[in-house]
Amino acid sequence: MARIDLRRPRVWLPALLVLVVAGIVVLRVIQAGATQPELPTVEQIRAERGVPVTLATAVEARLEVWRQYSGTVTGAHEAVVRARTGDQIAAVAVTVGQRVRAGQTLVTQSGEGTEARVRQARAALAQAQRTADRLRPLHEAGAISDQEWEQALTHLELATADLSAARDLLSLASPLAGMVTEVLARPGMIPSAGDPLVRVADLSGLVVYLRVSAAEAGALRLGQPARVVGVGAGGEGRVRRVSLQADPATRLVEVEVEFPPTAGLVAGTLATVQVGVASADRAVQIPRPAVRDGAVWVVDGAGRAVRRAVSTGLLGEDNVEIISGLEPGDRVVVQGGTLLSDGAVVRVINDVDYDV
Repeated sequence: MARIDLRRPRVWLPALLVLVVAGIVVLRVIQAGATQPELPTVEQIRAERGVPVTLATAVEARLEVWRQYSGTVTGAHEAVVRARTGDQIAAVAVTVGQRVRAGQTLVTQSGEGTEARVRQARAALAQAQRTADRLRPLHEAGAISDQEWEQALTHLELATADLSAARDLLSLASPLAGMVTEVLARPGMIPSAGDPLVRVADLSGLVVYLRVSAAEAGALRLGQPARVVGVGAGGEGRVRRVSLQADPATRLVEVEVEFPPTAGLVAGTLATVQVGVASADRAVQIPRPAVRDGAVWVVDGAGRAVRRAVSTGLLGEDNVEIISGLEPGDRVVVQGGTLLSDGAVVRVINDVDYDV
């Protein structure tokens, strides 16, 4: 019998490698023939552990609907002082932010023609005054008729009014008490009659002028409540005017919202306001994300989801009114509904606090 000489590696090493390879092949064949356990499906995992969802409970409470708009702030009453003649601006007596009283002179104009008219009116008034002074004792003595005396008084009143009107052409006064919000006049400029020179606003109240689309204006009514967004001061406002006609150029409707002076608004700036367009005292409501395609997922006492059709009403900023399909106390799915099917087991994860 032949012997393998272990002292000769070239003889026994190939044989050892053949045995190792054969063992590996046999092991793989055994593993391939063994039965592999089946992995659970996604549906099985969901059925055992439940579909993770967040819930909210339907409640019955007051629901308010607010719509947000932006507009320009001005005084509750505003007046624009305009040039009455084409005379040169001689002096501007006010600056922006200055408070003025009614009748206070704001701008003075100077022109030869208008000044000549003032002199003529002053002379006519002096003549009428002298005539009245001369006729007064005669009338008291009965030397002239009542008609002649009344005619003299009429001439005196007309002369006084004519002088006042002539002076007003040059000395432009504020028609109301308030604050100067804009000064367009400059000394030396020559305006045209009717040009705006100074704007004065009565700040005993403030108005935000909104310009909204016709569709938005359809939800606005006189007296609706309003509030200012982004300022710390209080003070509720109200809608005081909704234009009945849109601007032909912009196709927008002008709306005025009035606020008290404590509302924290500043005349001449832009402000954002919210208007309460609708409300319901006892509205069954849930978070808006819970409603999808006119239905909600309701979780029953056994922890299973049931799809239920609902009818919605008022749409608030966070919540929506449910007119039919839900009762107060029903638990609805807010997040995770896309993974649900009728009868699916849910696992509640209320990591978001929904304030209904």
